[in-house]
Amino acid sequence: MSDQRSTMTTQLAIAIALHQLATVVWVGGMFFAHFALRQSAQTRLAPPQRLPLLLAVFNRFFVWVWIAVIVLWASGLWIFFGVYDGNMRWYVHVMMGLALVMTALFAYLYFVPYRALAQRVPAEDWTGAAQHVGTIRRIILINLGLGLVTAMLGSAGRYLQ
Repeated sequence: MSDQRSTMTTQLAIAIALHQLATVVWVGGMFFAHFALRQSAQTRLAPPQRLPLLLAVFNRFFVWVWIAVIVLWASGLWIFFGVYDGNMRWYVHVMMGLALVMTALFAYLYFVPYRALAQRVPAEDWTGAAQHVGTIRRIILINLGLGLVTAMLGSAGRYLQ
């Protein structure tokens, strides 16, 4: 019994650590992209410099977001089913619902406006590229808000009645 409890505790610790690291990568990256990079680039660079820079940043960041999404779902489901056998409190179900919305929004962002941006920048269509960056910015802002709420539930949810 003690060995089984120790194994479950170790599994939970690993799963939570992976979950938190992936959260920091995704949510922290969105915070940086929206509140630091975007605003600095917008005030300092003209579209022919700003838009290729943003595309290059997204090219690198979105690889990490896909990795984070996979790690978040794998570790979250590991915790949910593997450790707790699906017996979780309400806030975990809310977190999973928000995660589903965030994942869907990111998938849309990646496959529609980001792909369109990747076509417009090499064509030097700065107006079209700027419109897609605007769409990406709005989706990132929505996902950032959802991610912050989800992170707060993950850290404080167990203390809520």
